Amino acid sequence: MKKVVYVVGILLVAMICALAVALKVLHNGSRASAAREREKYEQTIADLHERIRQAEGERDSARRKVKELQDERAALAEGKAEDRQVIEDLWTMLVAATARGQKAAEDNRTAAQPVAGKEEVATPAPGNKATYDAETIKEMLASSGGDLEAALHQVVTAEGIGRSLEEHYDQPAYWVAAASLTSDPQAALQYLEEAAQLFPDSAPVLSALLGARIAAGVIDESALAYAADLQRADPTNALGDCYAAYCQFQTGDLTGGLRSLAQASAKGRFADGRIETLMTRYDYLLGEGASDPVALGLSAFTLPLEHLGMIRQIGDQAIEQVRALSAAGQFDQALKIAQDVSTLGRTVSSSGRFLIHDRVGIALQQAGLTEQRQIHEALADTSQVQNIDAKLQAIQDRTATIDTMVQGFGPVLATMTEADLVAYVDGTILNGEFATLQNLPQIAEALKQAQTAPPAQPAP
Repeated sequence: MKKVVYVVGILLVAMICALAVALKVLHNGSRASAAREREKYEQTIADLHERIRQAEGERDSARRKVKELQDERAALAEGKAEDRQVIEDLWTMLVAATARGQKAAEDNRTAAQPVAGKEEVATPAPGNKATYDAETIKEMLASSGGDLEAALHQVVTAEGIGRSLEEHYDQPAYWVAAASLTSDPQAALQYLEEAAQLFPDSAPVLSALLGARIAAGVIDESALAYAADLQRADPTNALGDCYAAYCQFQTGDLTGGLRSLAQASAKGRFADGRIETLMTRYDYLLGEGASDPVALGLSAFTLPLEHLGMIRQIGDQAIEQVRALSAAGQFDQALKIAQDVSTLGRTVSSSGRFLIHDRVGIALQQAGLTEQRQIHEALADTSQVQNIDAKLQAIQDRTATIDTMVQGFGPVLATMTEADLVAYVDGTILNGEFATLQNLPQIAEALKQAQTAPPAQPAP
């Protein structure tokens, strides 16, 4: 019996020990599990802290980007305001010059009055300049078959250009105007090269010199250097980037050309200085004896805008790259270039003063948007296709408006008086040609009729 009790006691002790061991194991497992959970929580908290740090970094970066964009926008706005101020200053100069011209004309008429009681008309003193009024210019145009350039070069002589340059030697605008008025391309290039030496930081001089060199086929490293100078002289203006893109495309540097195109499209300002050139040419013509309306009209209607052809060629070169990339399936790159083309076109169209700016800008917009549409269509992105269709329709409507204006302007121009002509050029300088034409009663009526006319039926 004692033996049984002894055995039972041993068993009970063994069970108690086993239970204790089990409890200890369970306790240790719980502690290990808790430690693992705590490590997990601590890692989660560390991850959250890292995400918060990254988010704060992204927020700070976004704030810096917003600040940079705000500064850039302010710089562009300041550039546009400066352009507007230049136009207003030039127009003030025009009014002052007009007053001087009218006073001189009155003095000439007074000096030419016949002495009372005599029938003969007083003859102008030797050496007096001939007066080119509207009737004189009409006779010139009749003899030259309507060639305005021929009439311009009959009025402006090399001697007259030389005299004005001597008087305004320290003003870069007169060198640019001199180059635009001469009939000799080599002389124009020489004027501008000398001006670049005198005024190395003048954006109008650099722009005109680049245009002259391109026209002469001189596209080399020096042209790229002048383009870089123009970019530095007027950093918010897309024109310098356009010249750089053209030179790079022409020399085979496609990567550089596309990069310069992207820089041009990122700037919402396109200033080509043509209004300033128009006004300075006007002063040259007054100095050669042209009447106010003749000087203003000849200057405006023969104003060279050859740089717009260069910009159109940039668009053509870029579109070729878009099509090549699209054919290779590189749609993202193709879309970016096509967007750059259409954005630059919008800037040219909205910044220029003349209808030709609108024409070139619209052509770029249509080309860029058409390529974007084809890419989105290939990607089955119907919402983007519809968005682009709406933009293309708006561009077509503006093109139709311009076509109506151009068709109606010919007959209107033929009946314009000198006062009408001055008012037309005045309006173009201050408000742009598009708005000025809309305000002409005949053009406004033609636009109204075009809007109410039924759409043309397609040919069967």
